[in-house]
Amino acid sequence: MSSQSIILLRHSLVACICAAAMQYSYAENVTSFESALAKVQSYQTQDKPWQQVQQISELNIQQSRLWQNPSISLEQSGFGSGQEQEFNVGVSQPLDLFGQRKLNRVIANTSNQQIQLQQQLWKAQSQLIVKFAWSQFALAEVEQSAYSVQLKTSKVNLDSAQKRYQAGSIALVDFERAQIEALEIQRLYQQAMLNKQAAGRQLSNLWGGETSSHLQLNKTAIPWPEQSLQTVQRYIAEGWLEKFYALNIQQSDHQIENLRIQARPNPTLNVGMKRSKTPNESNDTTLAIGVAIPLNIFNRQQYAIPMVQQQQILLNQQQQRELKQQILDIANSMHQLKGLRSQFDATTAQVTLATKVQSRTLLGFQAGKLSITDVQQATTQLQNLRLGQLQTLRQAWQTALAAEALSIGTSYEEISRSDAYTQLNKKAVEASQNLINGGAR
Repeated sequence: MSSQSIILLRHSLVACICAAAMQYSYAENVTSFESALAKVQSYQTQDKPWQQVQQISELNIQQSRLWQNPSISLEQSGFGSGQEQEFNVGVSQPLDLFGQRKLNRVIANTSNQQIQLQQQLWKAQSQLIVKFAWSQFALAEVEQSAYSVQLKTSKVNLDSAQKRYQAGSIALVDFERAQIEALEIQRLYQQAMLNKQAAGRQLSNLWGGETSSHLQLNKTAIPWPEQSLQTVQRYIAEGWLEKFYALNIQQSDHQIENLRIQARPNPTLNVGMKRSKTPNESNDTTLAIGVAIPLNIFNRQQYAIPMVQQQQILLNQQQQRELKQQILDIANSMHQLKGLRSQFDATTAQVTLATKVQSRTLLGFQAGKLSITDVQQATTQLQNLRLGQLQTLRQAWQTALAAEALSIGTSYEEISRSDAYTQLNKKAVEASQNLINGGAR
């Protein structure tokens, strides 16, 4: 390779190293998960979806207090002047002797409690979505920093190989090996830089699609999911899922009670007035009061009620199994996270030792006591250890976020979707639609 090509390669390496220090030197100031979460909440709450759902829920409660509408009937017979004429007017009002309105109010209040719990779960899940996006950017930052350090090491190796080659101490093929290594590290660094930019855009999209946000994390702190255990314990202590499941059972109880009310003969009060007029112009007015009682002879909900009761048993069993499995999965995840921390600490010690080995190997090469192959082996070993440490960190975040997701009744796959926040907002729309459908009965 010509001296001009060597100079270009060296300048390219220097430019990449400088880019590592200068990247994201503009615009917004987001330095932590808390600042990212505050920015997302400030943007996302502009739509206020759950305030609208709460308003619908309150209207649903008011709707449940209304009586059934009465019906009026009008009838006229005899239209000729020489005919006997008769005019009937009647009003029918369904009575509520068995507590249908009271049950409707109870059902509406239960739905309102479910909305409040859903809102709390929605808030926790939204925070988890932001935490996932932030963790991906933090991990991309760690990856780029690792390759940035490796890039500096590769530059020093290349400079040392060039000096040895110019002095005639090593062959051209050894110098070319150092060049190949430097080019590969440069490629990997650029790829890591692109990954970081993509993760930054994914995070900034949560607060309105800004792509020029200043995302500058604290590089001195290891982005380990330290607070996941406390977060999981807090979510479990809140008992949101247990409360939500209990409300599901209450809804099933209400459905059974509603069927029992339908099985009873709820009467309808009829009040009417009949006015008769004979050809001799004499009038006769009669007031009539009656009660219409349905005969529940054939359909007494004798099969529908046991069906719902059996469904309730299955629902309760399924919910209990889900809760038990969630607790077991969370415990396994926390145990795995503890083991990953031990692996991460062990790898940290290996990286420290490998860094010393690489530095001493380079000194031995510069002194002419070791070959370029020894330097490359030590450099590759250091790189593999750093990548292994990064992989452990990625696995730790996935394990921690999966446990947090389970503790609020969702999954890692749900919070890690690119459209996770859009899908989450759909839950508010679905909740409002369920209220409207329930109130329209």
